This record gives sequence, C-alpha cells and structure tokens, in this order.
Amino acid sequence: MGDAPSLLPAGLEDQLPPWAEAEAEALSLILGAARSFGYDRVKPPLLEYEDTLTAFAPDALRKGFKLADPQAEGLLILRSDKTGQVVRIAQTRLKDEPRPLRLSYGGQVLRAKGSQLRPERQFTQAGVELIGVPEGAETRALVEIADLCLTALGTIGVEDITLDLTLPHLAREAAGGNSALIRALSERNAALAGDAGAAGEQVAALIGAFGSWDTAIKALAAAGPSPQMTTATVGVRAVAEAMQDRHPKAEILLDPAELRGFDYHSGLSFVLYAKGIRGELGRGGLYPAGEEQAAGFTLYMDTILRALPAPVRPEKVRVAADADAGEVARRRTAGEVIVADLD
Repeated sequence: MGDAPSLLPAGLEDQLPPWAEAEAEALSLILGAARSFGYDRVKPPLLEYEDTLTAFAPDALRKGFKLADPQAEGLLILRSDKTGQVVRIAQTRLKDEPRPLRLSYGGQVLRAKGSQLRPERQFTQAGVELIGVPEGAETRALVEIADLCLTALGTIGVEDITLDLTLPHLAREAAGGNSALIRALSERNAALAGDAGAAGEQVAALIGAFGSWDTAIKALAAAGPSPQMTTATVGVRAVAEAMQDRHPKAEILLDPAELRGFDYHSGLSFVLYAKGIRGELGRGGLYPAGEEQAAGFTLYMDTILRALPAPVRPEKVRVAADADAGEVARRRTAGEVIVADLD
C-alpha cells in the first residue's frame, strides 16, 4: 500500500486506539456523575445561525469557524464552546421548565485559533449548567457545581487535583479597563501596577493574595474593606470549607488575580489542575444567563486523558470462523473480547 496524504490542520489530530475508547468511557462516567446530581443531558447541533448563537454567546463569532449555509441565506457558526448553546436551549426550548434547571452536555468543539495555553483547536468538552439560581443562593450553587466537578474527576481516577478559586469580577473591576493593570494581573507582576494610584494598589493586593486559601483569604480581606470584598471572602470560605470536607485530597488555592478565560463570569469561579499535567482540567463559576443567574463548569477531555494512567488495550481472543455462535455470544456477554477469524 503506497503512502497517502496524512497531514492534518494545526491543532487537530486523529485519536487512535486505545485513547479514543478511553475518552468515551471517561466521558460516560462524568455524565453519569452529573446524572446522579440531577442533571439532564442535552445535545445541541454542531452549527447554528450567527444571529442565534451570538445572542447567547457573544464571542462565538470571534472564536468559531464561519460558513455559508448552502440551503438558506445566513451565516453559520461552528460551535467553539457549548455553554452558550445550553443557555439558548434553557431560555428557548426549556423556558417554561421549573427553575433551577440542571443540564449536562458532552461533545466536540472546534475553534478557529488555538492559544498559548490551549493550542488544541478541536477537543471534547463535558460539563453542566445550573440555570436560574435563586437570588442569595449563588454560593450554594457554586458549592454544588464544584462538588460535582471534583466527584466526576474522582470517579474516573484523576488524582492530585488542585482547585484554584478565582474572583474575576473583582480583578476586572480593579483593573477598570486599564491595559497596564490588566497586564499586571495577567503576568502576576505587581510592579507593573505601581504607577496607577489607588487602583494599582488594589491590583497589587489581589496579586499578592495568592496561595493556600486559608492564608490567602486573610491577605484578600486586608486589601481594603468593601461590600464586594466582604461578599467575596464569605463565598471563598464557604466553598473552600465545603470542598475540604467533601474532597479532603484536593488542594484548594485562592488566586484572585486570575482573569484569563473568565470574560463572561460575574462572581466566584474556579480553575482545575492536576499536578504535573500540562493545561487545565477545566474551569467553572458564576455567570449571567440573560436575566437569570447561572453556575456551571466545563471539563476538557484531552487534558483529563493526560492526567489518567495510559489506557491498556483489552486482550483479544481469536476463535475459528466456525466456532459455536452461542458460546461466543456467552463469552462476549461475560466481558471477553472475541475476534472471529475470517479465513
């Protein structure tokens, strides 16, 4: 057989055995954990009209591939993230369902460009959205979301997990659109905020309040009393203590200067890592879903696979082509992998 072209676009790859099967099994277990928490699965389409999707995911046009619809006029966008699609479903197809609404999803996304942190452009997402959180219940909602996330990761065998609690709304407010302060936050370089007066001092305080949550929260509280800061510290403590109690093996940090990737989040959020593994396992937090408050998380299955032991291909038992079909079926039902010879 001669050589055939095999070059793939940057950021895309073939997923081969046994990794494809390992991802499918892990995805099934994650969604099973979501189901045990009361989340119902939805399956949005790969493509949506530009006007429809950008109404619920404003950055979809920037991140996604754009295509012309050959069957009708209009620009189509290939999804780059599933959160906006789930929000659309909640506010249209399921708008009359009782709140809070618990939805889960899993599937592939494709982005027009990779990033330094995530060069992969096509990957599988798994996640949940809790939409219609009652006023005053935001912290309880985030506790549920983080608990489910850590439970799911534990179910598939991910170890040495770090939960980074973040406060992107405070960091965004402190920077106030100042490019130098945004850079200081992104690079965790307090010196870059030195010439920005009171705003610079607040940014520097956020950068300095990093570390184990129980010590970092004290530095955060000392950054300056305000209703927003008080609410934030109360939320951090509630979530951190709940996760310590329910998932004692997880390391819980506080990083209030984190802004990257939290463009639409409006409250306490988090990022998940596994020690020694490149990239994020996932992220989540509080965000506005139209006129409703919501909380959710997204897991990145490619990173999760790197955090799991290398999958082992099952042993395949060969049998003759004329082997007893009933006996072969019985053995397959019992868990054996049986391959019948063709010659």
